[in-house]
Amino acid sequence: VLGTGTMGAGIIQVLAQNGYEVVLRARRQTSVDKGLATVEKNLDRLIKKEKITEADKAEIMGRVHGSTDISIVKDADLIIEATEDMEAKKALFAELDQLVKPEAIIATNTSSLSITEIAAATGRPDKVIGMHFFNPVPAMKLVEIIQGLTTSDETKATVIELAEKLGKTP
Repeated sequence: VLGTGTMGAGIIQVLAQNGYEVVLRARRQTSVDKGLATVEKNLDRLIKKEKITEADKAEIMGRVHGSTDISIVKDADLIIEATEDMEAKKALFAELDQLVKPEAIIATNTSSLSITEIAAATGRPDKVIGMHFFNPVPAMKLVEIIQGLTTSDETKATVIELAEKLGKTP
């Protein structure tokens, strides 16, 4: 997950709670620390509500690893990026295209920017898709799946399957 703000932290939490190993990347260590702290704070709320235990929290946090180094995502099967600046997205997607394995899917958590335009910044436009979570991510069931003009049906099916495994309604 690239981005550790409100949306990024929520996405990280939902993935980790559902058994996925998650790496989070932010440009500054303070942002990495803030993202991890947000996930911990949200899990502490669930402990107070008796929805999870301290042991559950430790297990969930054990699946989350943060870094400022973009190469932390190089072996990921799916990257979810969570920023809302088109030029920053295109630059980041072009960088990711060179870094991650060819079969990796690169998703963006956007509701308003063109998936096709973002995908054009890569050499794998068939592997670029929109995966728009709603806020607060842990509570909201809906995930909007947005295919670009070049997004493959296989990529779409994979992302829909993941959303369903996360307990979301794509």
